[in-house]
Amino acid sequence: MSLISMHGAWLSFSDAPLLDNAELHIEDNERVCLVGRNGAGKSTLMKILNREQGLDDGRIIYEQDLIVARLQQDPPRNVEGSVYDFVAEGIEEQAEYLKRYHDISRLVMNDPSEKNLNELAKVQEQLDHHNLWQLENRINEVLAQLGLDPNVALSSLSGGWLRKAALGRALVSNPRVLLLDEPTNHLDIETIDWLEGFLKTFNGTIIFISHDRSFIRNMATRIVDLDRGKLVTYPGNYDQYLLEKEEALRVEDYKMPSSIANWRRKRCGSARGSKHAVPVMKAAYAPWKAMRRERGERREVMGTAKMQVEEASRSGKIVFGNEDVCYQVDGKQLVKIFRPRFYVATKLP
Repeated sequence: MSLISMHGAWLSFSDAPLLDNAELHIEDNERVCLVGRNGAGKSTLMKILNREQGLDDGRIIYEQDLIVARLQQDPPRNVEGSVYDFVAEGIEEQAEYLKRYHDISRLVMNDPSEKNLNELAKVQEQLDHHNLWQLENRINEVLAQLGLDPNVALSSLSGGWLRKAALGRALVSNPRVLLLDEPTNHLDIETIDWLEGFLKTFNGTIIFISHDRSFIRNMATRIVDLDRGKLVTYPGNYDQYLLEKEEALRVEDYKMPSSIANWRRKRCGSARGSKHAVPVMKAAYAPWKAMRRERGERREVMGTAKMQVEEASRSGKIVFGNEDVCYQVDGKQLVKIFRPRFYVATKLP
């Protein structure tokens, strides 16, 4: 039995549904990369799988007692408290007991007064009563794995360490399915390498979204493509997916003109020579234009940028520079004649 099975899923926030009778099956011990153009609904699908967002129609079946945890796209900001407190909240209802035990334990180390010792004894009794010592050990194990200092204020951490803290919060619930939305955001190359190694040892299933092609190639065992509301599975690695997707688009391009032409003939035949001919013809061409636009958007995801890179001789000051960089999306000029220079010891915010 699959860990998660989604049948006939339908969800729409506008005229174009994010999910249109979609099917998905998630198995044990696989690493699934969810791909699709921006705005296709990948992050929304993550929320659905994590029970944060419902469906308009269809159903999702979870294996009994399945634990799912999600690492959100952006690291936590403006969150008060220690790293321990933040990570412990991944256990939800038991978090307050564990946070209180951690706080009073630190207090006793600095001030072992009778009052503090009595308070510590009370909290220990609560942990005994709720059988929470195993969870306390679990939190400490995760913090040690990630190299996190439990007593550091969360607000003092850099983006990379905040990402680790958020990952720890997801892991303490001991999930069978881990959902990662852009996990390499805000991470340097060294931390990304560490993350890849760590996730490959994860005992469970990982579903992730990423624009980092190197990360996808190293991690994914299956690709699921969200395309116009449908979920299409491509077994194998990312490079195999690119080949199969390009072939699927080529076949679709080949079939599209004849299918649209047949539809137009049926739609327009009865209107020829009548006063309704012009509006009917315009309506007949509308789907063709929409399909051409969708085709362009899908190919944009698959496409590559043409850039000439030349090896330069070693410079005393300039480390990296570009000449006349231009960039446009859908005919709209976003960057025009950009000439950046990066010098030795340059630090960007």
